[in-house]
Amino acid sequence: MPVEFSSEAIGMLKAGAIVSAVAVPLGLLGWAKARAQSASAMPPRVIPWRVPWGGFEVFAAFLICAAIVPDLVSFLLSKSDFFTHVYGPGFPSLRPHQLPPAEASAAVAGFPAMTAVRDNAASAEVLRQLWARTLALPAQIGLLLFAIRILYPAWRPRSQKGNIGLAVAFWAVLTPSVLIFNVLVNLLFSLLDTPPESHQLTGFVSRVSFDPLLFLLQTCVAAPLVEEVLFRGLLLPWVIGARDRGPALVAAAPVAPVTSRPWIVMILAVAFSALTGKPGPVIFATVLAVGMAIVWVTVRRWKYHVRGVYAAAAMFAMVHSAVWPSPVPLFLLGLGLGWCAVRTRGVLVPAIVHGLFNAVSAVYVLRGGAS
Repeated sequence: MPVEFSSEAIGMLKAGAIVSAVAVPLGLLGWAKARAQSASAMPPRVIPWRVPWGGFEVFAAFLICAAIVPDLVSFLLSKSDFFTHVYGPGFPSLRPHQLPPAEASAAVAGFPAMTAVRDNAASAEVLRQLWARTLALPAQIGLLLFAIRILYPAWRPRSQKGNIGLAVAFWAVLTPSVLIFNVLVNLLFSLLDTPPESHQLTGFVSRVSFDPLLFLLQTCVAAPLVEEVLFRGLLLPWVIGARDRGPALVAAAPVAPVTSRPWIVMILAVAFSALTGKPGPVIFATVLAVGMAIVWVTVRRWKYHVRGVYAAAAMFAMVHSAVWPSPVPLFLLGLGLGWCAVRTRGVLVPAIVHGLFNAVSAVYVLRGGAS
């Protein structure tokens, strides 16, 4: 194995040990508390997961929470000179895409100087995104809760009591599997002369003392919570197709037939991969679509749940396709998180698992592993 992959594996192992030192005791406490309260510490059997919303509401939630709200918060922060007040007048005002072409600017300012300017602008853009997406969290969750309360006043989520220990147990199994698979995928693409692309957050550079805390809040709390609510809380149960039958929810009758929903999501996943303009994500999304066809004709037990988990995981992977080949291991992560959601019929367990999974990478970056 090349030296860089060996050092990455060792760094991830150390980061995982640090996260485990915090997560495992909390998981044991959660398990003991669940036992004391006579709450089940094991996942329930698979049963229909009933929700009242339809496809239009899911689409609107994704559009508003994943795009409009974060962009609006980012715009307001920039217009209010927030970053100048926090980081001082030296904070770059131009974003990386606003800088002149590298060749022309290097000819004037010199290559080393222009490289420093671009690196400074890139690290500043990471901080902008961290602030915008962290501060957007209350608005995102608040809007979703408000919409559900107004549109579906009779619906209540299933209690998630006693699931913290279960979440840590799931994380302890899922995280090593995904990280090992990620190393193997990166190694394979490197051998094929296609080096893995670096995620934007690996360029994180702390400018003030609380920046690491901001980084942890976004990667371990805000991003996992929003993504799990959207993918496993809204999208997944809609794809599975079970509906509440209460009289107050008759007006929310489904439009798309249950059997077509996984394919609708798969088509959207392929379309989303095409937006990157890269062949890798498109090829992988096409392979996942073929996999869906195989699942469709071979799986009979819990078939609606399996199809829903598969389709939601494919969409989850393709949303992250800007950094190749991240969608490949993230599809495996999406399958695991979807299974957690189906078994617990909620988003608390997958959100905790997702947050702890991200925590390993976050600790790795903060310890200088990405550099």
